[in-house]
Amino acid sequence: MSENVKITIVTTNENTDTDFSEKYRDSVIVTHDSSATIMSTLLKNNLISGSFCGGRGDCGRCRIQIIEGVIEPTNLEKTVMTPEELKQGYRLACAARPKDNCVIRVAAEDANNIDIISEMIDVTESNDQISQRNNKIINRKSHVTESETDIHEAMIAVDLGTTTIAMQLLAVDTGEVIDTYCEMNPQRSYGADVLSRIRASCEGEREKLQSLAVEALERGVSQFRKWATTQGQCQENRIRIVCMCIAGNTVMEHLFMGYDVSTLGRSPFVPVETGLQEYRHPGWDFPVWLVPVISAFVGGDIVAGLYACGMLPAVPARSGRAADVLIDLGTNGEMVISDGTRMIATATAAGPAFEGGAGAGIIGSDMIACTAELLKKGVLDETGLLEEPYFTDGADAGHPSVHLNNGDIRGLQMAKAAVRAGIEILWEKMGNPEAGRVYLAGGFGCYLDVEAVFSIGMFPAYLRGHVQAVGNTSLAGAYRIGRDLYRRLTDGGQISGRQVFDEGGSDRATLEQELAAVETVNLADQEGFESLYIKNLNFPAENSMV
Repeated sequence: MSENVKITIVTTNENTDTDFSEKYRDSVIVTHDSSATIMSTLLKNNLISGSFCGGRGDCGRCRIQIIEGVIEPTNLEKTVMTPEELKQGYRLACAARPKDNCVIRVAAEDANNIDIISEMIDVTESNDQISQRNNKIINRKSHVTESETDIHEAMIAVDLGTTTIAMQLLAVDTGEVIDTYCEMNPQRSYGADVLSRIRASCEGEREKLQSLAVEALERGVSQFRKWATTQGQCQENRIRIVCMCIAGNTVMEHLFMGYDVSTLGRSPFVPVETGLQEYRHPGWDFPVWLVPVISAFVGGDIVAGLYACGMLPAVPARSGRAADVLIDLGTNGEMVISDGTRMIATATAAGPAFEGGAGAGIIGSDMIACTAELLKKGVLDETGLLEEPYFTDGADAGHPSVHLNNGDIRGLQMAKAAVRAGIEILWEKMGNPEAGRVYLAGGFGCYLDVEAVFSIGMFPAYLRGHVQAVGNTSLAGAYRIGRDLYRRLTDGGQISGRQVFDEGGSDRATLEQELAAVETVNLADQEGFESLYIKNLNFPAENSMV
């Protein structure tokens, strides 16, 4: 029978000059079941927002530090922490099970102190752009931009991401951004990936997962209404919120609607709903629409991105059959190719490499840039092995905040091989067309050195000169779809099913035909995928053209 112990949790920051021996004045004492992990107690008392891996120990980010007492390290902790870190008392909350009273400090990083991309870069002539941090397209949490013009009707566009939620209040007619609200997706307490949340939903947490997402949007709406009330009074007429449009991957949209997601976690991976959905909130006096999805793996965020990049509605095929591509890289990599006549979509599991490996804890763009630099210096060979002494100790490639070891690099190799194989299969199925524009969507692309992508062999050479980072196309597309839905609604039209209208005037039948005609490809079932994947695991040889 398990016993309860007392845990004193020091809440002061490690960067302050606080003396931990001063009676722990900034602390809280909680009762803990000695048979459970510290993570369960921290979650129950709202002292941590959760792990990124659902408590499996994969991410290594739910760190605590022992100030007093003894908690023996587990084998898992010995694999994700250095001996020096263990000696300093660091443990994982998802693995540590204290048997006696102790004092700890939560050392997990504050995930809310990150930049969330909530803007779309103008789509200009096709050319590779070496993306750097651009303050113009980064909106920090709760950042407010006041309107310079009188606005009467406004709508809310939402990018319901697995990791982050970005919301914007925009003028319906002009698309002018009035206010922005961003936060980390609170569902991450059940895991960073969709599979963890599918599992949690199937184990009885469906209503909780739905409420977490709804409550996040409620916080955004509350901020927008407060702004509209206080700032709008300075204008001739007050701002009125008339609708909301949400774009997210298929799992996120299903969780938001409270649908059963069990069929999304097992073959043949069939969504409960694919068409336009409407959510009814008792406290909101405006319609809320969710962008249609294409499949279990190609969701509303990608459909919105296709709209934002002008790939939907389809345009007649150009001479030379040049094909445009939308690529959105994260834990999953979604890719859609279109030559104006056909459209083919696929998704590949990229793992955590593009969002920070378990050991590295860094954003994927930095990992790619540093890997390219290590290859250039000859410290890293084409098979992915570091030369000594870096083979044992790892290397930072001159970037003090990025330290890569062989495990981190192997994870990147697996992710880039999957993406490269996916692109090549799509290209072959499209008939090996000329390359048009390649839109690299999401925050990942906005920080990315595009040349480094080619240096590590993630993109084939025929895309060189065509890649453009375009920012948050999910949010931009949600605005455009929501705007067109509202316009049709106010024109007296009835909105139901997959009835979305672009500003060019596509009717419901046209859109339904286009979405139904999108070909979806399961890469695992494609002959040749495995061989392409293995072929692209290695990095390009020096001076080779890839």
